[in-house]
Amino acid sequence: MKKLLLAALCVAATLSASAQGTVSFANVGGGVNAPVTGPDGLLGAGFTAQLQLADGTNVGDPAPFLANGLFSGGARTIDGVAGGSSADLQVSVSNADGSITGVSGVISVTLGGGGTPPAPPAALSGLSAFEVTAGAVTPVIPEPSTVLLALVGGAALLFRRRK
Repeated sequence: MKKLLLAALCVAATLSASAQGTVSFANVGGGVNAPVTGPDGLLGAGFTAQLQLADGTNVGDPAPFLANGLFSGGARTIDGVAGGSSADLQVSVSNADGSITGVSGVISVTLGGGGTPPAPPAALSGLSAFEVTAGAVTPVIPEPSTVLLALVGGAALLFRRRK
Protein backbone atom coordinates (compact mmCIF):
# COMPACT_ATOMS: atom_id res chain seq x y z
CA MET A 1 0.00 0.00 0.00
CA LYS A 2 2.83 2.37 0.86
CA LYS A 3 4.52 1.73 -2.48
CA LEU A 4 1.30 2.47 -4.34
CA LEU A 5 0.82 5.73 -2.42
CA LEU A 6 4.45 6.73 -3.05
CA ALA A 7 4.10 5.99 -6.78
CA ALA A 8 0.91 8.09 -6.97
CA LEU A 9 2.63 11.01 -5.23
CA CYS A 10 5.58 10.81 -7.64
CA VAL A 11 3.26 10.84 -10.67
CA ALA A 12 1.31 13.81 -9.25
CA ALA A 13 4.53 15.72 -8.57
CA THR A 14 5.79 15.04 -12.10
CA LEU A 15 2.54 16.17 -13.71
CA SER A 16 2.30 19.32 -11.60
CA ALA A 17 5.95 20.24 -12.33
CA SER A 18 5.46 19.90 -16.09
CA ALA A 19 2.30 22.01 -15.94
CA GLN A 20 4.26 25.20 -15.20
CA GLY A 21 5.08 27.55 -18.07
CA THR A 22 8.58 28.98 -18.46
CA VAL A 23 10.05 32.10 -20.02
CA SER A 24 13.63 33.19 -20.68
CA PHE A 25 14.02 36.43 -18.71
CA ALA A 26 16.41 38.38 -20.95
CA ASN A 27 16.13 41.37 -23.25
CA VAL A 28 18.66 39.99 -25.72
CA GLY A 29 18.81 36.71 -27.64
CA GLY A 30 16.11 34.48 -29.04
CA GLY A 31 14.99 37.17 -31.47
CA VAL A 32 14.77 39.84 -28.74
CA ASN A 33 16.95 42.96 -28.73
CA ALA A 34 15.40 45.56 -26.42
CA PRO A 35 18.08 47.55 -24.57
CA VAL A 36 16.93 49.78 -21.72
CA THR A 37 18.07 53.40 -21.55
CA GLY A 38 18.06 55.87 -18.71
CA PRO A 39 18.75 59.56 -18.18
CA ASP A 40 22.47 59.06 -18.93
CA GLY A 41 22.21 56.53 -21.78
CA LEU A 42 22.20 52.73 -21.75
CA LEU A 43 21.86 51.17 -18.30
CA GLY A 44 24.60 49.06 -16.72
CA ALA A 45 25.85 48.06 -13.29
CA GLY A 46 23.76 49.29 -10.38
CA PHE A 47 20.42 48.59 -12.08
CA THR A 48 18.19 45.52 -11.78
CA ALA A 49 15.33 44.18 -13.86
CA GLN A 50 12.35 42.38 -12.33
CA LEU A 51 9.95 40.16 -14.29
CA GLN A 52 6.33 40.81 -13.32
CA LEU A 53 2.89 39.61 -14.24
CA ALA A 54 0.69 42.33 -15.74
CA ASP A 55 -0.90 42.85 -12.30
CA GLY A 56 2.52 43.76 -10.81
CA THR A 57 3.21 40.43 -9.06
CA ASN A 58 6.95 39.69 -9.09
CA VAL A 59 8.17 36.48 -10.73
CA GLY A 60 11.47 35.24 -9.29
CA ASP A 61 14.39 37.38 -8.16
CA PRO A 62 15.63 40.55 -9.88
CA ALA A 63 18.36 40.19 -12.52
CA PRO A 64 21.35 42.60 -12.61
CA PHE A 65 22.14 44.51 -15.78
CA LEU A 66 25.21 43.28 -17.64
CA ALA A 67 26.13 46.32 -19.78
CA ASN A 68 24.75 48.35 -22.66
CA GLY A 69 21.17 48.21 -21.33
CA LEU A 70 21.03 44.40 -21.38
CA PHE A 71 20.06 41.90 -18.68
CA SER A 72 19.85 38.10 -18.60
CA GLY A 73 18.09 36.49 -15.67
CA GLY A 74 17.76 32.91 -16.94
CA ALA A 75 14.63 30.78 -17.14
CA ARG A 76 11.69 31.77 -14.94
CA THR A 77 8.70 29.62 -14.05
CA ILE A 78 5.28 31.23 -14.14
CA ASP A 79 3.26 29.49 -11.42
CA GLY A 80 -0.29 28.54 -12.24
CA VAL A 81 0.12 28.95 -16.02
CA ALA A 82 0.64 25.82 -18.11
CA GLY A 83 3.34 25.58 -20.73
CA GLY A 84 1.97 26.49 -24.15
CA SER A 85 -0.47 29.00 -22.63
CA SER A 86 0.01 32.73 -22.89
CA ALA A 87 0.80 35.08 -20.02
CA ASP A 88 0.79 38.87 -19.86
CA LEU A 89 4.18 40.01 -18.56
CA GLN A 90 6.13 43.24 -18.05
CA VAL A 91 9.63 44.22 -16.94
CA SER A 92 10.27 46.64 -14.08
CA VAL A 93 13.69 48.34 -13.85
CA SER A 94 15.21 50.35 -11.00
CA ASN A 95 18.50 51.37 -9.47
CA ALA A 96 19.56 50.49 -5.91
CA ASP A 97 17.92 53.46 -4.17
CA GLY A 98 14.81 53.51 -6.37
CA SER A 99 15.43 57.05 -7.63
CA ILE A 100 15.41 55.89 -11.26
CA THR A 101 12.62 53.50 -12.25
CA GLY A 102 10.60 52.38 -15.23
CA VAL A 103 8.24 49.68 -16.45
CA SER A 104 7.95 48.23 -19.93
CA GLY A 105 4.67 47.86 -21.70
CA VAL A 106 2.68 44.67 -21.10
CA ILE A 107 3.53 41.90 -23.56
CA SER A 108 1.70 38.64 -24.16
CA VAL A 109 4.09 35.67 -24.30
CA THR A 110 3.29 32.05 -25.18
CA LEU A 111 5.16 30.15 -22.48
CA GLY A 112 7.47 27.20 -22.99
CA GLY A 113 7.56 24.13 -20.78
CA GLY A 114 4.54 22.27 -22.14
CA GLY A 115 4.57 18.98 -23.99
CA THR A 116 6.77 15.91 -23.92
CA PRO A 117 9.64 16.58 -23.87
CA PRO A 118 9.03 20.01 -22.33
CA ALA A 119 9.53 22.94 -24.70
CA PRO A 120 12.43 25.31 -23.95
CA PRO A 121 11.64 28.57 -22.16
CA ALA A 122 9.99 31.14 -24.40
CA ALA A 123 11.80 34.38 -25.23
CA LEU A 124 10.27 37.73 -24.23
CA SER A 125 9.17 38.26 -27.83
CA GLY A 126 7.34 41.53 -28.23
CA LEU A 127 9.48 43.34 -25.64
CA SER A 128 10.50 46.72 -27.03
CA ALA A 129 13.32 48.98 -25.90
CA PHE A 130 12.13 51.40 -23.23
CA GLU A 131 13.46 54.23 -21.11
CA VAL A 132 13.52 54.65 -17.35
CA THR A 133 13.32 58.06 -15.76
CA ALA A 134 14.37 59.73 -12.56
CA GLY A 135 11.57 59.63 -10.03
CA ALA A 136 10.77 62.13 -7.35
CA VAL A 137 13.67 61.89 -4.98
CA THR A 138 12.84 62.79 -1.40
CA PRO A 139 15.40 65.32 -0.19
CA VAL A 140 17.55 64.17 2.67
CA ILE A 141 17.06 66.33 5.75
CA PRO A 142 19.98 66.01 8.13
CA GLU A 143 19.28 65.41 11.80
CA PRO A 144 20.28 68.25 14.10
CA SER A 145 23.43 67.50 16.01
CA THR A 146 23.32 66.78 19.73
CA VAL A 147 25.54 69.78 20.49
CA LEU A 148 23.21 72.13 18.62
CA LEU A 149 20.20 70.77 20.51
CA ALA A 150 22.03 71.21 23.83
CA LEU A 151 22.86 74.85 22.96
CA VAL A 152 19.27 75.62 21.96
CA GLY A 153 17.98 73.95 25.14
CA GLY A 154 20.46 75.86 27.31
CA ALA A 155 19.55 79.17 25.64
CA ALA A 156 15.85 78.45 26.22
CA LEU A 157 16.51 77.78 29.92
CA LEU A 158 18.53 81.02 30.31
CA PHE A 159 15.89 83.03 28.46
CA ARG A 160 13.10 81.60 30.63
CA ARG A 161 15.07 82.17 33.85
CA ARG A 162 15.52 85.91 33.19
CA LYS A 163 11.80 86.63 33.23
